[in-house]
Amino acid sequence: MTSAALDLRSAPRLRPTTAPPGRRPPQRPALRVLEGGRGPAARARRAQYRRRRLVALALLVTVVATVLLLANAVLAGSAGGGTPISAAGSSAPAVHVVQPGDTLWSIARSLNPDGDVRITVDRLAALNGRGPLQVGQELVLP
Repeated sequence: MTSAALDLRSAPRLRPTTAPPGRRPPQRPALRVLEGGRGPAARARRAQYRRRRLVALALLVTVVATVLLLANAVLAGSAGGGTPISAAGSSAPAVHVVQPGDTLWSIARSLNPDGDVRITVDRLAALNGRGPLQVGQELVLP
């Protein structure tokens, strides 16, 4: 081998350590870390979205509660069980005013839902006579 070939291989390569003179590339702006990675506008939009959802939920709960209360009032008014049963131990006997569709069996079932209805029907018939029921008739309850 020749000495010139050896010189080329052994010579170190030079790499620039500084930027070449002339025009410099623009500086990058310094980065800032935002809280949660969101800017103030995004946080404000998110808070507004949450408020709207809460208002919508409150409105929905109010509407559902109103519908349930109205339905309960309508059902209670149309149930029409007659006059309320007087408290036990009072001197006046308990009375039930017969409504359309009432039978001795339905009245006995409402008075004694867990017991034997036949016994209650027999007591009602004995206290009030065995004739047919008339709307508006007052039945003495056992």
